[in-house]
Amino acid sequence: MRSSGVLTFIAFCGCVPYVHSPSGRSFPLESAKALNPGETGLQLEGGGGFGENIAVGGVTARVRRGLVQGLDGNFEAGYRRIRVASEKYSLRNRNVYSARLGVKYAVTDDVALTAGLAGGGWTGGGFIGPDASLIVGYENPYCVPFFEFGAFASFPVRENLITLLDTGLSDDGDFVAAPTNTAGWTIGTGLRIPLSHKKDQNTKSALLLGARLRGAAFDNVPTGQRDHRTYFYGSGAFELVFGADRSGVH
Repeated sequence: MRSSGVLTFIAFCGCVPYVHSPSGRSFPLESAKALNPGETGLQLEGGGGFGENIAVGGVTARVRRGLVQGLDGNFEAGYRRIRVASEKYSLRNRNVYSARLGVKYAVTDDVALTAGLAGGGWTGGGFIGPDASLIVGYENPYCVPFFEFGAFASFPVRENLITLLDTGLSDDGDFVAAPTNTAGWTIGTGLRIPLSHKKDQNTKSALLLGARLRGAAFDNVPTGQRDHRTYFYGSGAFELVFGADRSGVH
């Protein structure tokens, strides 16, 4: 199967397969507001999406911790599974595993900057991937809309050759290639729906929904040219927030 990630890692353009390195994040959902110092957020997220003749689904577990006012740190672990929607090829090992450390700095409750570094593994070997984004939203007690504008990169580490097995319908036989360096962008939008409307300074547990476009640029091995693909995916999550001063006085 953000980082990340890029929504997909193996796909097809016409009859020509290609391979690129996965992103470090899968389906991130977060509004601009940082957790208050001492607050902890536990989030479980699931989602899926598609690109050209490919689909992916997966889950992410994330923990956030408020460090100082306007700054929280987070750790997440993700699992994705790839489905190649082509009758000509099949992929035996379709799993992607990743982990990421990151921070979010909230300039205000409505504007934040994030950055992180991820690593993981899949059938193409290991990879590392930095990412950064700008989040803009409108904080309120009822329904918080937010927009994300981000960039990422993914670099293979001790990469393995990937074999797409010919199902007997291709004239070219098995396709074998190594993943290539990948750079990309993300544009997304979502809603954070607090489960409590109490008007105090505490961060509320919430449901989150979102959708995004993600682009990936990479060296296309079969053609020898720089290529680009765009993917779409959606996701949903629940975040439980606890700790700090729940009386609303900070």
